[in-house]
Amino acid sequence: MMPRVRDRFSSGSTALVIMICATPLLREAVADALKEIAEVRSFPAGGGDTDGLLHWLDPDAVVVDRSDEAEAASAFARETHAPLLHISLTERKLRLLQNNGWIEPAGDGASAEHLRNVLVGMIYGRGGNGR
Repeated sequence: MMPRVRDRFSSGSTALVIMICATPLLREAVADALKEIAEVRSFPAGGGDTDGLLHWLDPDAVVVDRSDEAEAASAFARETHAPLLHISLTERKLRLLQNNGWIEPAGDGASAEHLRNVLVGMIYGRGGNGR
């Protein structure tokens, strides 16, 4: 999946990351990890019409912590090429939606630093290889 936002930042804009999340501590950890890199806006999981919300907000990346929200956000991510990350706290895994399905980027599971690295690579870089 190619980064979709590189040209947007030439004017000095900041990336918009939308979190749809059921875990308040996770929202805080992600916002803290991205505080000088991206604008993070959080919405509670289970609010319904995730696809519609994402289309109206047009974020540069989406982070979710529930499987149902990952499924609901996948159409938007595929259509717009925005990175979609699903954090599973119970499994301590981070999944990234790619063209051929979900992958688990190499790194320290669901840590805030790992999430930051993956998001920065997908938004600002070339997607990296997850070494």
